[in-house]
Amino acid sequence: MTGLELEKLSNLTLKEEVYRATLPSGLEVSFCPKPGFQKRYACYSTRFGSIDNEFTDSGGESLRVPDGIAHFLEHTLFETPRGNASDLFALNGASNNASTSFTQTTYLFAASDRFWDNLGLLIDFVENPCFQDDKVEKERGIIEQEIKGYDDNPGWVNYRGLLGNLFSEHPVRIDIAGTVETIAEIDTATLQSCYDRFYHPSNMHLFVVGDLDRQELFEFVAERSRAGAALGGELERKYPVESAEVFKAEGEVEMDVASAKFILGFKETGVPLAGEELVRRELLSDLGLDLLFGSSSDLFRELYEKQLVHDQLWSGYDTLGGVAYAMVGGDTPSPDEFPGRLLDGIESCLGEALSQDNFERKKRQFIGDFVRRFSSLEFIAHGFTTYLFRDFDLFSLIDLINGLEREMLEEHLRSLLDPDRHSIFKIIPRSS
Repeated sequence: MTGLELEKLSNLTLKEEVYRATLPSGLEVSFCPKPGFQKRYACYSTRFGSIDNEFTDSGGESLRVPDGIAHFLEHTLFETPRGNASDLFALNGASNNASTSFTQTTYLFAASDRFWDNLGLLIDFVENPCFQDDKVEKERGIIEQEIKGYDDNPGWVNYRGLLGNLFSEHPVRIDIAGTVETIAEIDTATLQSCYDRFYHPSNMHLFVVGDLDRQELFEFVAERSRAGAALGGELERKYPVESAEVFKAEGEVEMDVASAKFILGFKETGVPLAGEELVRRELLSDLGLDLLFGSSSDLFRELYEKQLVHDQLWSGYDTLGGVAYAMVGGDTPSPDEFPGRLLDGIESCLGEALSQDNFERKKRQFIGDFVRRFSSLEFIAHGFTTYLFRDFDLFSLIDLINGLEREMLEEHLRSLLDPDRHSIFKIIPRSS
């Protein structure tokens, strides 16, 4: 063995265990054994997302980079001296992908055969960038087309419109991919600067799950992964102070849609950046929104029977960089009437929807759904990484859910769904 100290995390209810170690470079590596599973899965993630556009450089000076650079960097890393990384994974019989969110970037693959070849490829292309002017220019054109494609997507336009209404300063209001104008400012030097700062091993995490030998895995990663140069001072992300009030109360655009699309959003500020309180807020929000707007809720049935909404209402909650937002949306034939009815319905349904019986039923459902998701290697890898980046342990989530109380939920929802902090965005059918 390499001399690494392995920490074992386990949960008797879930019947799962994870082994963790920190390499001398600072890279955290985690492994979840899954005996009998043919597929193996790995994801390599960095705490670098689209909202991290202002931070301290190695000298401690504040640096502002172009919007969309985290997503641009994700694209650029795939170009290696041996060819495009996706093509190399395909030659090894693996499927691969990558994604950039508001707060992190992840590179992943799944494979049944040639696992060690694919794991070595994942580590190599993420840790050894090859920034060249012609490759950067090529990716710029690809990303421009991607941005323009999103501009033609009604659902995405609706969502981005809402965030632009809710927030006036915070970078969550900016598209993850940036704009055609901002990505025009990105060059090899800027990419290298962001890579050096955010792709340092101490800011990253590698998670592997599958039927593998634990000792062989940690030895392989320790030998293959880079040593890692000194970070050069503490990495500090800078987020602007965001007002508690919404930026705009409402907005709409016309698009070629058969029926109007609608999103109602609520804004939160002063949200913890990480830790148990942040995760509890997320759980309470998800549970409460499902109770209020799910397919079995009284409010949905009422709106559906009055033909104010089509087949469903969807809802969601997200926290990032000290702010958060809740949203509920759907397709409606009555875009002028629907928002007011929905707002009125939230207040009138809060008490009844949050009865003790409903609360306990939904909590049991949440626990059941959570336990069942551990049959997915993808859920384990991404869930563990996401919560690790929030200074929380995925295995502890079940205890946190068990500790939720109805009074706690009602207090949180009444604060979250404050009508004074709401905004509306609509996509309406284009006039003939």
